[in-house]
Amino acid sequence: MVFENFYDSFFNERKALEDPRDKVTISKAEYNKLLEIKKIYESLAKKLDRAQTEKTELHEQLEDLKEDARQLKDLEEKTEKYLNSLVRTRADFENYKKSVLRDKENYNAMIKEKIMKKLIDHYEDLLRAQQVLEINQTDESVKNGFQMIVQNFKKILKEEGVNPMNCEGEKFDPYKHESVMVEENNDLPENTILEVIDKGYYLNNNVLKPARVKVSKITN
Repeated sequence: MVFENFYDSFFNERKALEDPRDKVTISKAEYNKLLEIKKIYESLAKKLDRAQTEKTELHEQLEDLKEDARQLKDLEEKTEKYLNSLVRTRADFENYKKSVLRDKENYNAMIKEKIMKKLIDHYEDLLRAQQVLEINQTDESVKNGFQMIVQNFKKILKEEGVNPMNCEGEKFDPYKHESVMVEENNDLPENTILEVIDKGYYLNNNVLKPARVKVSKITN
């Protein structure tokens, strides 16, 4: 239609200016051919418009996808940040649990050590009382009863991990022994334990109470 109007307008204006003798005439076939060209042009123009519209839509979709990609990247970065924070928090919590458990074990060990030291004092008091009974020739039933008490007490200490030191004849060790007497002796190496004055004890292989001992000394 656009081409036809243009065609009619062009030739109408030319009619007023041109000499009728110069009038151009075309055949019907040529006119139909021009109309066909016009239709093809209009079809191509519509396709171009649709293509431009689709291009615009695709461009908008592309921008949306780019925005989604940016948001996804931000989300991934935040997720990774939160995950790292969670891992650190969990590690800190595990360390805190281990620290609390370690402190609890140390506290229990300290309390047990205090109790065992008191029990050892009572045990040694019982041993001294038993010696007195033996010297005074007390009734046998009393001696046997008292001996049973001492044995039960000794059994309780052993079950709790308390064992006496057997250090006579050993070399003096300041981490396990306390020297309270020195005696000259040239027959043994210096600092050999000659006598145990006050027995020492272990608690689970750790020194609970150091032994008080007499050690040898070589004369010049």
